Parts: sequence; C-alpha cells; structure tokens
Amino acid sequence: MSSDALYDQRLAEFKRIVEGYLLSIVCICGLLGNALTCVILSSRFMRTSITNIYIFSLSCASSCVLVGFLLTHGIRSTFKAEVFYLYIFTRIFPIHVTCLLIQIYLTATVAVDRFILICMPFRGRKWRSPRHAVVVVICVSAFCILYCVPFWFEFTLKTENNETIITVSDFGSTEMFRLLMRKYLYFIFVFLLPLTIILICKISIIKKLYCIRQRKRQLGTSSKPNRSSNAINFLLLSIVFIFLLTQLPYFVFNVLYSWFGTKLMMDLRARQYLSINNLLSVINASSTFILYAFFDKKFRQVGQYFLFCQPLPAGFDSRTGTTRTLKGAVMLSKRRSTNSVRRYQPHAKQNPIDLTKERLLPTSQVPSVV
Repeated sequence: MSSDALYDQRLAEFKRIVEGYLLSIVCICGLLGNALTCVILSSRFMRTSITNIYIFSLSCASSCVLVGFLLTHGIRSTFKAEVFYLYIFTRIFPIHVTCLLIQIYLTATVAVDRFILICMPFRGRKWRSPRHAVVVVICVSAFCILYCVPFWFEFTLKTENNETIITVSDFGSTEMFRLLMRKYLYFIFVFLLPLTIILICKISIIKKLYCIRQRKRQLGTSSKPNRSSNAINFLLLSIVFIFLLTQLPYFVFNVLYSWFGTKLMMDLRARQYLSINNLLSVINASSTFILYAFFDKKFRQVGQYFLFCQPLPAGFDSRTGTTRTLKGAVMLSKRRSTNSVRRYQPHAKQNPIDLTKERLLPTSQVPSVV
C-alpha cells in the first residue's frame, strides 16, 4: 500500500469516529438542548431578563452552528455522502462561517453585559434595557453578515475528467483576499478583538466579585448572599470559560492556516487536529442548556413546567417583583423616619418642651406663657 493510500485511510477512519459518530451525537443532543433553552427563555417567566435576551440569541446562533457542522461534517463522515457534500458545501459554508462569527461576538457581548452590571452598576444602568439588548444583537449580527460576504465567493465547483471537485475560485485565490480575509482581518476581528474583550471582562468581573466578598468579610456583614445573582454570575463565567477552552485551539489553528495556507493541510496531524477542533466547537455550541440547567434554579423550574407539566411555585411569576417592591418600601420608610428624626433633633436640643407641644397640640391650643 502506497503512502498516499495509507494517509487517506488513516484520515478517513479518524474522521469517521471523531467527525462522524461523536460530532453527530453531540450535534443532535445540542440541537435538542438549545431548542429547549430557546423555548424556556422565550416564555413569559424568563424573557424579561436582559441577560436572557443575549443567551436566547446565543442559543439560536449556536443551533445554526450545530446544523452547519452536522451537514458539512457529520453526515459526510458518517455516511460517506460525498455527492451530498459537494452539492451543499458552497451554499452552507458561508452561512456556517457567519453563524460562527455571530456566536463568537455574542459570547463577547454576554461578557460585556455582565461586566457593565457588576463593575459599573450605576453608570451603565442606562445601557442595560431590553430595547438596547435587541439593538445590540441586531448590530452584532449585521456586522458579522457584512464581514462574511466575501466568503460567498471563495469556493466554487469545478469539473475535471468527469469528476466534480470543490476548488478555490479566482476571487478566493487572489493575493488581496488571502492577505485580508484569511490573515490580517481574521487575526484582528475574529481572533484578537473578541478574545481580548472576553479576557478583560472575565478578569475584571472575577476581581470585582473577589473585592466585594473581601469587603463584606472585613465589615462583618451578616446579610445573606443573593444566591440567584451568584448563580447567574457563575453561569455566565462558565459559558465564557468553556468558550475559551474550546475555541482557543481553533483560533490557533486558523492563525496557523492563515500564515501557512494549504500547505498545512498536507500534514496528517494537522487535519486530525482540525477534526478535534471541530468537535470542541460543537461541544461549546451545545453547552448552554447544560450550564443553565445546572446553575439557574428558575430555569430548572420552568423547564420542568414545560417538560413534565409540574406546577410552578405559588407567586412564581411575580416573586422577584414583589420582593423588590417590599424591600424598596421598607428602605424608603426607614429613610423617611431617619430624616424626620434628624430634622427635629436641633429643635429638641434648644427647647424640648416647645417641641413636645408642637408635635402633640395644634397651634391654636398651645397656652401662652406670661
């Protein structure tokens, strides 16, 4: 057996296991989990949260990413559907790349939103509203769509010796395209910019939460921690952490590919490494439901309500609002009583008898002292 035939056989066996069986199973499970996540977050119990708007958009983008991987890698490697792959690749590839970029920037948006909430709670309050969240999602999607327009013209189908193959088009093979889209712009907008935003926000959030915890210990406060807020913080930090863990090897490969070009794909280990990176990307796109179900108690309760028709706790829909209203009323009452005491303290020091008369008797009934 020749070296080329051995190379192809080893690569085909490896891809059938990794990109065929494993990737397809994770894709199907991830699609089911993301669909359930979208249903739960779009319900009237969950859609009022600004964070849930971003997570809902991220789940939709992740679902599109999973569909792209399933069509271009899972079905091809499992069933050896080369004809099907040739038919759909030029149509699915640019859409898939666009959804991947939207997923990357929505993850960065989630990190920025949590950074504003925790590190700039008062200055950034005006930027955190459901309307602004929808506008941000639309702007991020529009930017990614415009950025990926050139990828629609990168590949084309070519017939040689009565055989149809996928090849780089004349536009995709130009030096300008290779330098800009596959090297410099990719390194800036796909790798450096979102990764920097995510790392800065993640480090700042962890530092801020640590400082808050240390300050509470020093002051000796006995207030109970907000478990719901802590769960959301851990949830979003976990989403960002898994994104970095699964996407960083993919970024490294794409940076190497942008520098070495198609020569990199001649190495068997490089192509196996790419298959593993594709599986990691699928795991990242499928992790939202698992993380949400693990950290968020409210998400679990609503999920049980939809899946198993279990009744929600009494006052579930208005629990948060009622609690906040009661807390606000108590705090306002305390502030008013404190201000009243402070307002009367100077008069009490000067003439406590007159103060008592003014508070207990109308002015007309106070006897005159001669």
